[in-house]
Order: sequence, then C-alpha cells, then structure tokens
Amino acid sequence: MKNLIGGLLLYSFALISCGDNSGGNKGVVVENNNSESSNTVIPAKESSYTKTLQWTAYKMKEKVPVIGTFNSISLTNTQEEKPILESLQGAKFSCDGTTVSTGDTARDGTLTAFFFKRLQDTTIQGNFGKFENNKVPITFILDGKTVTKVFDYTLKGKELTIKGSIDILKDFGAEKAFTSLHRACYDLHEGKTWTEVDIIAKISE
Repeated sequence: MKNLIGGLLLYSFALISCGDNSGGNKGVVVENNNSESSNTVIPAKESSYTKTLQWTAYKMKEKVPVIGTFNSISLTNTQEEKPILESLQGAKFSCDGTTVSTGDTARDGTLTAFFFKRLQDTTIQGNFGKFENNKVPITFILDGKTVTKVFDYTLKGKELTIKGSIDILKDFGAEKAFTSLHRACYDLHEGKTWTEVDIIAKISE
C-alpha cells in the first residue's frame, strides 16, 4: 500500500487515544518572471516506495495499547536510483494528523479535535539521517519543536523496518494538546493517559 509511512513517527505519533474500553510537503518555490505571480510552487515528487506506518499509544494504568496509523502519509526526496538505505538518507516524510485512523470513528474524531487540532500544526513532519549499524537518526517536527531521535532498523531483502519511540511531553513539550486529550478521555482512560508512543514503519521497493 502506497499511501502510508512514517516514522515515524513516532504520533507518530501524539497518538494517545480515547475510545471504548471493550503542512505536509511544502514543495519548491522558483522564480517565475512570466506571470503575474513572482513565485510558482512545484510540488515535491512522491516516492514510489511502498510504505506503511503503525503507531501504538497507551491508556489506563495497565498500559492498554491503542493501535493506529494515518490515512495521509507522504515520503519525498528519495534517491531511488541508489540502494534503499542510501536512497532514504535525507528523505522527508509528513503525516496529516487529521487523517488519524484507529478503526474507531469516535476515537478518531476525539484525537483530531482534542489533540491534533490543539497543536501548532496538524501535520507531523521530519526527515531521515544516515542509516548505519542498524541505527538511524530521525528528525521530527511536532508542535513547533524539532527533535532528533535514534531509531533501530532492520533490512530483510528489499523491506526496511524502522522501530522507535517518542514521548509527547518529554520530547516535544506538547502540554496543551496532551492535556486537552487527557481531560477529554479521563473517565475512559480511568485517569491515566501515557505520553509514550511506539512507532513501526516499513518501507520497501
């Protein structure tokens, strides 16, 4: 499936959710002297790689997992004439938080209204560093803060799996959005919403 990724991310990530107990790519701006507008935006080219993203957030004292993804995920700036690990170095990703998907429409609405729309920007963005010795630094931009986290990766054949975690408060200080969601879900979460979010992204040729 070609409409998904990640890390990534993480949240990523801000991915704490309610539910029952039972922008993005900016493109490139170039000068255009032959039109009324002086600038023209050229959209960034979407990667042809297959990409999927799964995040896991947690609720309640027992740390009950809530698993989800995003329906709108983009991967750009890849160099696909190179081997995949080299191709992804410097590649950019973005996830539209308003397309969060957990399999529960009510939960998705709660996450959108009480978390993602309380962030400075509803889009999570980032890029990959150098893949080396099964570690890769991944830079995330969330709630106006830029943070680099080191994730693990494995490459089997042509499929790359990236795993790691982010913390909504410790890493990004997104207290306004987190508190909003925590209060909205207080009873359903029995008073406990965890700040960690685990992320698994898969990318293949």
